[in-house]
Amino acid sequence: MEHSLEDSSPKDLLSNLSRNDVFLVTNYNILQTHLNHGWFYGLVLVVTCIFSLRYYGLRSRKRLSQLPGPKGLPFLGNALQIPLVRPWLKFMEWASTHGNVYSLTALGMKIVIVNSCEDALELMHKRSAIYSDRPRMEVIRKHGGWSFAVSTEPYGPNFHLKRRMINQFFNPTATHKTYHMLSRNALAFARSALDQPMKIQSYNRRYSGANIMKLAYGHEVVEDDDQWIVNADKAVHELESVGAAGIHPIDIWPILGKLPLQIWGKKFVRNMAATKEATREATTRPYDVVKRNFFKGTAIPSMATSLIEANLKPDGRVEHEEAINGSLAMTYLAGADTTVASIDTFIIAMIHHPEIQLEAQKTIDELLQGERLPTFEDRASLPYVEAILREVLRWKPVLPGGVPHCVIQDDEYRGMSIASGSMIFPNLIGMMYDSTDFLDPLRFSPRRFLKSEGNRYSLREDVRNPEQIAFGFGRRICPGRHFATAWMWITIATFLAVFEISPCLDDKGEAILPDLEYEPGLVSHPKKYKCHLRPRTQAAAMVLHTS
Repeated sequence: MEHSLEDSSPKDLLSNLSRNDVFLVTNYNILQTHLNHGWFYGLVLVVTCIFSLRYYGLRSRKRLSQLPGPKGLPFLGNALQIPLVRPWLKFMEWASTHGNVYSLTALGMKIVIVNSCEDALELMHKRSAIYSDRPRMEVIRKHGGWSFAVSTEPYGPNFHLKRRMINQFFNPTATHKTYHMLSRNALAFARSALDQPMKIQSYNRRYSGANIMKLAYGHEVVEDDDQWIVNADKAVHELESVGAAGIHPIDIWPILGKLPLQIWGKKFVRNMAATKEATREATTRPYDVVKRNFFKGTAIPSMATSLIEANLKPDGRVEHEEAINGSLAMTYLAGADTTVASIDTFIIAMIHHPEIQLEAQKTIDELLQGERLPTFEDRASLPYVEAILREVLRWKPVLPGGVPHCVIQDDEYRGMSIASGSMIFPNLIGMMYDSTDFLDPLRFSPRRFLKSEGNRYSLREDVRNPEQIAFGFGRRICPGRHFATAWMWITIATFLAVFEISPCLDDKGEAILPDLEYEPGLVSHPKKYKCHLRPRTQAAAMVLHTS
């Protein structure tokens, strides 16, 4: 049976003093034999002071309970319980037992899992001043060459500099200026997909990448195997092969990084070398090309040329060059891969749910009357299309496990303590599948975001918008979110307006439905799939072939 300090006897209290305190009192019985000596009263006073400080400090700490969580092993903690593949699913499972905010430990690293959007907003948004750091990512930053990335940058001046550089080109006003390019590429994507629907995933990657390459570097993508896109995709692939950031022993104890990397195995050494080389090809090389063209006067205006010009010194030096290079590279590496996954999810959802596709097309036809393609000016008038976009983000989140934050000082949350240095994992799939916010979360249902009045739909304001979750939280929120959702919206609207999207058939005439179990990487991509595309009307066919 446990006893509180209030129930303890004087002898028990003295026996609880630490070894540092024992130099004052070595044995309670000895003290009793000297009760009549004058020096004893002074000693009692010292002991009383020590006890009071320790007692009231302990009582103060006792008011804060520890976060709940699954019991682990000594030293290893929960390291052996965390799956290497799709750990976010285990994080969801543990939430049902330990609550939406709970803790884990791994090799001494404290980890806090957050499965609720409400809790994530409270911690990482409202308290962003102390929850915006990143855990040590020594493996990918130092050994994998990803020190350029704002997503891995520790919170501080370099982080703010890179964020400012990116944000000026991707805020709502700047994004509005890209609408013409996005509309043009959405139509080009639709044309290419119609000609060769078996290559739809390849075309998705090509045109999603083309948007960002044009904006970032002024680079025109005209081929599926464009070398800049191939290099960037390889860099992302190599990064994913390294595994989750922040949990390698080198991340936890950076001094281990001074040892030969061979101690972690030949595969680890190969992965690090491949990641570093792929990253250099995808980042430094495009910047060097644009920089040379800038000084020759032949560079196409872009984010790169604007940043070079803004930071050009009279002596010809470019200030903040590492930050410029990193901001440009991260624009593609973080943006294109995630939007590709979301657009694939839209196509897969339409194949699996033809009734939703038909209802969305009905609302488009009522507005456009088959006379033109949708434009961004139509966005507010097409709530069903907006609801599909939201459900795509929610149903198959592209970063299901989120990206970890790090808290920089001790904090209290709902009477529980969160220690400084703890990794904070916003488990995005747990939030997207939270039945408190989204009823029947496993089901693809855009109507959860809609209310209907007769034959007309409008967006509900009492259902959480998944955009609050999908793009991160607080000062780490994705700066390219406005651009990303604009590209997704115009692509979804265009495809719905012109295509009947259906499954391919096998030799027996049976539908070949895409697999709904996605690849287990850090960015969640669907497996290879096929679809059939047919122009919905003769007018749509003419638009696709003549516009």
